[in-house]
Amino acid sequence: MGQSREHEVREAAAHLARGLRSRARFGIVLGSGLGEVRSAFRIKRRVGYGDIPNFPVSTVAGHRGELLLGERGRKRAWIMDGRVHRYEGHSFSRITLPVRVLAALGVRTMIITNSAGGVGPGIEPGDLMLIDDHINLLWGSLQELSHRPAVVHKPYYSSKLIKLAEDVARREGVAVKKGTLLATTGPTYETRAEVGFVRGVGADAVSMSTVPEVTVCHQLGVSVLGVSLITNLAAHHGGGHEKVIDFAARASKNLRKLISGVIDAL
Repeated sequence: MGQSREHEVREAAAHLARGLRSRARFGIVLGSGLGEVRSAFRIKRRVGYGDIPNFPVSTVAGHRGELLLGERGRKRAWIMDGRVHRYEGHSFSRITLPVRVLAALGVRTMIITNSAGGVGPGIEPGDLMLIDDHINLLWGSLQELSHRPAVVHKPYYSSKLIKLAEDVARREGVAVKKGTLLATTGPTYETRAEVGFVRGVGADAVSMSTVPEVTVCHQLGVSVLGVSLITNLAAHHGGGHEKVIDFAARASKNLRKLISGVIDAL
């Protein structure tokens, strides 16, 4: 990441830090139609992305484009209600600027979510999938994200957080599965042949996001819990994005229970 982006991160973080009495240690990124999760928190502050210096603004339906500061007991979390994507014309460094800003504000644990199409055996719409690995098919070099070398000895997705999420899910009666996420550029959905390819390379779900943010967290030493809400079976997506958003909004109750339980347990 160049000097200009570093300046943009500092400027945005300084803007958001004004008036804060204590730091939020947790960050949450909400995918398409998953804004229901915010109801698990008492919202103390709400800022539109367009009001934050240098922040990219969401243009896709299902992404509200607000940064929220939420409280749950004594825990505080920055909640990104929506994100931007590669297919909207953004560079990877632009896509990931928000998570860099949250890290600059003191976030050390990120919960990164998405709505995804299921391709793996036993993966069905409505399932929550804990991401334990990913495959990057975003067709661009992630080297632009940072000049830092990869942290090869540390997993991209925290095994400790995955285990904690599994424990919370059992306690809350929420069924979860584990699997590999494959990221593509979008915005078109997959053909049947592409689904066969995705399944053949070992993925369980496919999305158009998440990997850039996770990569930056990996570089910055921020622990990540990744969660996909399976909204459709890939290549069976009649109704397109609007149907995905509607399903995600109706099915995100369990995601809210899982995330709030994990925050409470940390």
